[in-house]
Amino acid sequence: MAIRKPIFVMPLAFASLTSDSNASGHPVDSLGEHKALGLTWKSGAYGDHWIRGQFDRPRAIDFCALVSANAELGTQVRLRLGSTMAQVDGTAPHDSGTLPFISPAIEREDGLYHSHLELPAPVTASAFRIDITGHSGPFEASMLVMGQKIEPSRFYNWDREFGVKDMGSGDFTPWGVFNEQPGVIMRTIDFTLGWQTETEFEDRFRPMIEQLGTRRPLYLVFDPEPHAARQAKTYMGVLSKPGFARGTRRPGFTQDFSILSMI
Repeated sequence: MAIRKPIFVMPLAFASLTSDSNASGHPVDSLGEHKALGLTWKSGAYGDHWIRGQFDRPRAIDFCALVSANAELGTQVRLRLGSTMAQVDGTAPHDSGTLPFISPAIEREDGLYHSHLELPAPVTASAFRIDITGHSGPFEASMLVMGQKIEPSRFYNWDREFGVKDMGSGDFTPWGVFNEQPGVIMRTIDFTLGWQTETEFEDRFRPMIEQLGTRRPLYLVFDPEPHAARQAKTYMGVLSKPGFARGTRRPGFTQDFSILSMI
């Protein structure tokens, strides 16, 4: 099975978001709350749906994802990018065409899926429109991630780790009774990017880690190749420890990444 290098995306903020309908308590603005998985947009009607939005200024876009959506195998998605709302409602400079939302087609136990759309080259846009079609009931999703992807020039080191962090706790009392403090179980991923050149670090990764800190969310697709495990290798969360670059004996840097994921 072919594999690809990871891609990192820092989700852009939206100046405005609108939709064809909103169910009570599930406004479309929830799609821009990138730190709150529990806030969702849900359409207030059956049938086809659309989301329209604007950025604060023209932005370079080459990646788009809807996160934790109740998509079905027949659900389809279409992205249009342009300078104005009139463009994205009609003939836009970029039009992805209608694509399967779940690609490749798999079924997950939790029934939640992440879309995955990469553009062949960045498109400078101020406005966008996303159409959801082929869905049999109200459509619901947690977050909309748009931005420009960062891809390392080399693969990660072999000692990568996939795991979980239990936010609850539990232990046996002296009387042998299990005492549990409820909490969610969050997924984790740890890996190292070695053999980075100074130019790569300065141009791509220093700006990213200096903006992220340990509070700003990051979207990571660890292996973007279309295969059944791609959904499981998609993460949205924060860095568990501040990003840094460690100098090595050879010219260049090594970077360790540790991500605590909400999805």
